[in-house]
Amino acid sequence: MMKSVLVVLAAVVVPSSFAFAKEIPVQGRLFAGVSSINPTNVNDTIEAQGLKKLDNYTRLGIEITYPLHRYLDVGIRYTKRLASVEENPESSSTDYSAKVDQDSMLVLARVPIVKSDLIHFDVFAGVGGSNTTLKVKTASQDGEFTRRAGGDWLATPYASAGASFAIGYKQVYLVFEGGYETNKVDGFKRTGSASTSIDTLDLSGSYVSIGLIFDGVPGTVGK
Repeated sequence: MMKSVLVVLAAVVVPSSFAFAKEIPVQGRLFAGVSSINPTNVNDTIEAQGLKKLDNYTRLGIEITYPLHRYLDVGIRYTKRLASVEENPESSSTDYSAKVDQDSMLVLARVPIVKSDLIHFDVFAGVGGSNTTLKVKTASQDGEFTRRAGGDWLATPYASAGASFAIGYKQVYLVFEGGYETNKVDGFKRTGSASTSIDTLDLSGSYVSIGLIFDGVPGTVGK
C-alpha cells in the first residue's frame, strides 16, 4: 500500500511544486459513513451456513486535494471498509461470523459548483484500487479469502462518483457526501477450509457519509 501511495503523491504533488511558485491551499477531508451492498455470491453461501447476510459496510477515510485549476481540484483518497455479520440467530456459545476488511486508494477529481465562505458544493469522480480480506467461520468452514497485490500494491480496481455539500465558515466545514462505487473483488487466494463456492465479493453500491473539511490549509511551498 505504501508504494502505491508514494507513486500517487509524486504524480499529483511534485508537478504542482513546479507549476506554482507559492503555497498551495490544499483541502483535507475526514469522513465516515455506510454503504449498501448485495454480494449475492457470498450471501448465498454464508446464509446457507447459518450466518446473516452482508448488506452494508462501514467506511472510514481521509482525502487530500489541491486546486489544479479554478474549476478543478485533484487529489487522493484512502478508505478503510469494514463489515461483519454473526449467526442467525445469534448464539453466545459459538463465534461464527463473516468479516470483510478492505483498504483502498482513489485518485479523484472534484469540480466545485459553489464555493463560498459558508457553503461548498461539488461533484467528483475517481478511479483506484483495493486490497481485500474476507474471513468466514461457520460450523462447516473456517478460512480466509485474500486478494492482495505483492509488494503492497493494489490488487483490484474500483471507481467512485458522486457529490458533496458542506456548510461551515472559511476553513472548517461539515460535509455530507453521497455517491456510487463500483468495487468487485475476484481471484481470491484461499487459506484454511475456505469454501470453493465463493469466488467473488461484490462491494459495489450507493453510499452516504458525513465528515469534516479543512479548507485552505497551506500545502506545497514553491520556490
